[in-house]
Amino acid sequence: MGKITENAKYIIKLSLEADSLVERPDIVGAIFGQTEGLLGPGMDLKELQESGRIGRIDINFRESKDEKTRAEILIPSNLSAPETALLAASLETIDKVGYTKARVTLREIKDVRESRRAFIEQRSKEILEKLYEKTPDTKETLNKISEDLRTKEIKNYNGLVGGPDVLKSKEVLVVEGRADVINLLRYGIKNAVAIGGSKVLPQIKEIVKNKIVTVFLDGDRGGDLILKRLKQVLKIDFVARAPDGKEVEELTKKEIYQCLKNKRKTETSISSKSKLPENLKEKLKPIIKDMLGTKEVKLLDSDLREIHKTSYDELPQLLKIADLDNVSVILMDGKLTKELAEQIGKKGINLVVCFDSERFKTKMKVLCIHDF
Repeated sequence: MGKITENAKYIIKLSLEADSLVERPDIVGAIFGQTEGLLGPGMDLKELQESGRIGRIDINFRESKDEKTRAEILIPSNLSAPETALLAASLETIDKVGYTKARVTLREIKDVRESRRAFIEQRSKEILEKLYEKTPDTKETLNKISEDLRTKEIKNYNGLVGGPDVLKSKEVLVVEGRADVINLLRYGIKNAVAIGGSKVLPQIKEIVKNKIVTVFLDGDRGGDLILKRLKQVLKIDFVARAPDGKEVEELTKKEIYQCLKNKRKTETSISSKSKLPENLKEKLKPIIKDMLGTKEVKLLDSDLREIHKTSYDELPQLLKIADLDNVSVILMDGKLTKELAEQIGKKGINLVVCFDSERFKTKMKVLCIHDF
């Protein structure tokens, strides 16, 4: 009888409540006794159990309170769905266990095959995944072919690699490595040349001579260092940067064109910031007053002329992609966080005026509104 539970189609789950304490034999006796002959030939519980169509009746007692008995009755069934439902309904007619009043209520009829179906579905997915792994990926094959073609487009320019249009294009993109050139070729940009690493080779100067030069670098510390080195040997017109923490070689088409769209004009070389005027606070007071409540950020040169304006929320992105060599002062209607200060410090800004500031150590001069 033990195997019937494993092989059963359905499990009839009933709850029983008797008005006094009863034991398992009393409940089993009530089940067989009060359903005997109720459903006619072929549906007698004893016959069904002997033929293996009904399994062993399992009774789980719950905690009894107030001298009452509460239990769960589980009956495995290999009958059809209508027959199982009919049997379950007959069991709800039980109203006594021994000499005690009782109530039997159907909780559910569980289709055991549902778990098997779930297993079959999950297993079929696993089998299908393994099958797909062995099937050649047409898209991957096409990408490989395209990659091979792009690699063939790469040219050698006096020891440096670049796209096929570097020499004939009026504008040239200077990137860090070969992988950057390949990624740009992937999206139709053929005028990029790689400097080949952190060391800037002198031949790059001849390659970009008399061209509009845009430097397109990774959004990390290494990109900052390379930009400084490039400024020492090249006349750079624009600077574009990958988003913070990303490399040019891993950018999508949308990200590449967005970065190039946001490129910033730069000075030809890095130079120390000019000294700020002595009556600085007096000159800044009216500008600060007009900014109150606007959430604006203004970038000023050493003569306190506004050269750029953005919002407080957009300032972090601007600091990532813009060069800001000619910026000496940043005024912000917002809080100067440690993270913002670190970004600004990398740009060599002389002074930041904010309306609130976190506590941290910095070599940069920081003034708050209460300092005026």
